[in-house]
Amino acid sequence: MFLIPSILLGQAINHFDDIDSKWNVAKTYPAANQQNPDFVATTTTVYGFQGDTLIDNELWFKFYSTSDSMFQSDLLYHGLLRVENNKVFYLDTLNQLDALYDFSLNVGDSVLYDLNGMFPEWLQVITVDSIQINGNYYRRLKFAEPIMNAFDELNEVWIEGIGSVHGPLFPYSPVKFSQEIPDSLFVTCTFSGNQQVWQHQSYSGCYINIVLSVDQLDLFDFKIYPNPFTNIIHIENIGIQEYELTMMNSMGQIVKQLQINNNNTIIDLSELKHGIYFLRIESRDNAKTMRIIKKY
Repeated sequence: MFLIPSILLGQAINHFDDIDSKWNVAKTYPAANQQNPDFVATTTTVYGFQGDTLIDNELWFKFYSTSDSMFQSDLLYHGLLRVENNKVFYLDTLNQLDALYDFSLNVGDSVLYDLNGMFPEWLQVITVDSIQINGNYYRRLKFAEPIMNAFDELNEVWIEGIGSVHGPLFPYSPVKFSQEIPDSLFVTCTFSGNQQVWQHQSYSGCYINIVLSVDQLDLFDFKIYPNPFTNIIHIENIGIQEYELTMMNSMGQIVKQLQINNNNTIIDLSELKHGIYFLRIESRDNAKTMRIIKKY
């Protein structure tokens, strides 16, 4: 999946039961303006605890978020969290109680997701496996896609003790992500006990605030197939013999770059993780960028 072990060794950690835990969550989205109609932005929000309180002799942690990488200023209060029997409970700012996570779920169990606050749907756990972090194994739960997903997707995955790959509060306010434009929300890094636990390997750092341009110009014709692809793509009928091929991930980072000297080309992309990519073909006089998807 998206996890890599940190350099730190220690016992398995439940982030929701440690008041020093932090989650960095990066959102990528179109940021067009009149001068730059193709700009894409990635901004990071830091989530974490700041203080606690007792309610009916139960200890709850106060949960906040901020754009401040140091988690010191402009804190936005979201409510209270507590852990009990591998479950995470959330008491929001309106004092509404919700079972945010149950990390003991198994294949076939379901969780109610109210997508965009308008389309409640029970999503089943379709696979349960484990990943190794710092020498310890954590359960990983993958959920089925919503029924209505013609041009968007959820890709919901939980990691035991860490939460959704889209952020700690994502099950409370879930949204789907477009397959047509740069649109993503991922935890880049987590911290517990003021030390990094893991990092999303597609991100160059834990705290990212960037604006990148994705060019879309009028161009020559070419055919790329299959799309979505598994490992191999074919490029045909491009009409030119020499061009540069550049692939970028959903954050605009270059993941592959080739000089091509052939009208019809087969390219092996087996090393790439599944997800959305932007493939740019550029010759001396023309250029074009299109979206392609690597499937599971």
